Amino acid sequence: MRFVLLVMTIVSLGWTKPLVIALQDRVVDAVVIVAIEKKFFEEEGIEIAAKRFTSGPATGEALIFGDADIATMGDTAALIAVAKYCPNIQILTALGGGEKRHGVVVPVDASAQSLRDLEGKKIAVKKGTSTHGGVMLKAKAEGITLDKELMDLEPSLMASALASKEVDAVIASEPTPSVLVEKGIGKRIESLDGVGNTYPLLLMVKASSFKEHASHMDGVLRALEKAAKFINESPEESAQIVSKFSKLSVGATKEAMAYHFYRIGIDTTTKASLVKMAEFLYDAHKLSHLPDVEKCTAH
Repeated sequence: MRFVLLVMTIVSLGWTKPLVIALQDRVVDAVVIVAIEKKFFEEEGIEIAAKRFTSGPATGEALIFGDADIATMGDTAALIAVAKYCPNIQILTALGGGEKRHGVVVPVDASAQSLRDLEGKKIAVKKGTSTHGGVMLKAKAEGITLDKELMDLEPSLMASALASKEVDAVIASEPTPSVLVEKGIGKRIESLDGVGNTYPLLLMVKASSFKEHASHMDGVLRALEKAAKFINESPEESAQIVSKFSKLSVGATKEAMAYHFYRIGIDTTTKASLVKMAEFLYDAHKLSHLPDVEKCTAH
């Protein structure tokens, strides 16, 4: 009888379980990090359970196969997810991006000055990420082939691999390039920009979670908008918050965040970037079909 009363009380009060978010402990997720640390979700009456990962494919696995309700990931990982799992997995919103947020880093004494100089060299990249998609897109635009040169490597292992010269270059999203430069391990020779892609970061959601937490979804977006506004208005404090969360130096964090823009919502530029990357990945046989971005966006 007591259990029945407890259940009735929970239902009457509208209590729900925490919203589980899978995020990356990297500057690209600054909006979510700030929203958590500044308690913007709490202001909206939303209890968040955060789970940290180091890459988009990892957050994708947590969303698709784990208990995460929402998850952050770059455009390539997001498009792969919706191509395979839409409508069960959908796009909730974009969190920003950055045309230069992926950097090409080589040892400080290397002679390479561009991506073209790395043909035939060993290049570390985390496959399945926005960086991986960007490398392929940039290589195609420049008329070079790097498929055989790319080695799948976790971002956490890239510093040691470059320092020991097990690889000739590292291509990764921020903050990895800025950290490598700050530590004197490498030098940044270029970015993956100039190909018509802003490399948006997406917040993805399970359709079942979107339905279960429907009453909180507007609040989630409001909390994220507050965080984006805070970052744009208070960059110094924001860098300190992200630095503490990610365990990076404030200097490297500020440098890395400067390669990003933080904005909530899917505008025409973001949609165009997603469509362009989807078409490229389809042509490269990384997608079985072209996902409909509009139909695969939660409403």
